Amino acid sequence: MADLLNIGKTGLMASKKSLGTTGHNIANANTEGYSRQRVMQTSATPVAKGGVVEGTGTRIRSIERVHDDNIEKRLHKTQSEQRFYEQRSEQLRQVEDIFNELDNDGLNKILNKFYNSFRELANQPENETIRSIVRDTAGLVTKDFKRISGTLDSLSRNIDRGIEKEVTDINQLLKNTANLNTRIAYIEAMGDETGDLRDQRDGVLRELSKSFQIKTYRDNKNNFIVSAVGVGTLVTGADIQELSASGTNKENSSNNMGGSVEIYFKNRPQLPITAKFRSGQLSSILQVRNSDITELRERIDSIAYDFTNTVNAIHRRGFASRKVPVDEAGNPALKDQFGPVTGINFFKKLEGISGASSQISLSQAVKDDLSNIVTAVNSNSPGDNRIAVAVSKLQHERVMSGGTATLEEYYLQTVGRVGLETNKANLDSEQFSGILTQLQSLKERVSGVSIDEETANMVRYQHAYEASAKVMQTADEMFKTVLSLKR
Repeated sequence: MADLLNIGKTGLMASKKSLGTTGHNIANANTEGYSRQRVMQTSATPVAKGGVVEGTGTRIRSIERVHDDNIEKRLHKTQSEQRFYEQRSEQLRQVEDIFNELDNDGLNKILNKFYNSFRELANQPENETIRSIVRDTAGLVTKDFKRISGTLDSLSRNIDRGIEKEVTDINQLLKNTANLNTRIAYIEAMGDETGDLRDQRDGVLRELSKSFQIKTYRDNKNNFIVSAVGVGTLVTGADIQELSASGTNKENSSNNMGGSVEIYFKNRPQLPITAKFRSGQLSSILQVRNSDITELRERIDSIAYDFTNTVNAIHRRGFASRKVPVDEAGNPALKDQFGPVTGINFFKKLEGISGASSQISLSQAVKDDLSNIVTAVNSNSPGDNRIAVAVSKLQHERVMSGGTATLEEYYLQTVGRVGLETNKANLDSEQFSGILTQLQSLKERVSGVSIDEETANMVRYQHAYEASAKVMQTADEMFKTVLSLKR
């Protein structure tokens, strides 16, 4: 009788635990990232009596969450890829806006106006008003070069601030992971279940995978390890490797800008790891800053440098548009009371290609005196317009890429490359968004809570609970019957 009562009790307790777990699943049906749990039952250890092996009821082996590690790891990888292209698309759209000429006169249109102003000047080389227009238009050219350069620098600085914020968020996620590792290890050592805490840790890891590609595994000491692919271990059980982000000088920067933010391990600030991250939004913004914006800046600097040099080279060949003194032999002087009359630069001479777009400006001579805008090859030749014509023809001269492209063609190629990269990033982002949605749906099918299924389980466990109670009631009645025989 006692054995029968105990068997009923084990069934009663198992059904009660199963009902509790089912209720917990139903309560978390709308909890994001929750994995449904199930009670794993097994028969209790049988005993041998009188040569017969008898069952002793049931026992709960564990409460397990329904979870697929392979799906979770695929989610991490796909989410890293999706965030990489999503962030890249967003950043490149901002770069693309710099060259958007739909609403404003962009650099290409302003350069065309500059050449056209010299054509007008060639038609009326003595017209002071047109000279003023030439100077003003040239000023617009220098202003737009500086606008592009300044905006690119501003985008780089915004990315620097984004990197600093990203690293702060990453460190917090690493701490959360380590804390959850500690709690999970402690609770499991006490023999309790940690399904909910593991769900929380998975949620933290999914957030971390948005920043860069991660890898998770257990070492030979059963420590839960989180590493950044290409970088190294960040979490080992309760220990973490924090990251830090700080500005560095131009020589040590990864984008050739002074003050550029680089990433380090906090305990090894002398070794930058900026270029080692793979996928994720951190790698994406670093690529835009270090590769796309840097290359774009170099191409714009090259345009500014070659444009300045080619205009100056022609402009220096002629004479100022004013009365030039001559000697007894009729040779023109090189200077007059106002300064040099030949060899005059239209733009200020640039020292090199690097930073040319931010340094381009009109020469002081042209700023001070309109007569220093040269139109004539010979001195004291009012109708001579050959310099102005030569400058205007530069529009169609192949002076870029080793003589293979005009300034306009090279500029349009530069802008076109930005557009192509932006469109490619958009397509890749959409593709990986679709893959991510499929994986999330697959995870939901495997681990999500079905209200219908849990309701059916509740009825099943309720009936099992009532049946186990009936077994105990029957055992009690049998025991009472035996006791009544002694009276």
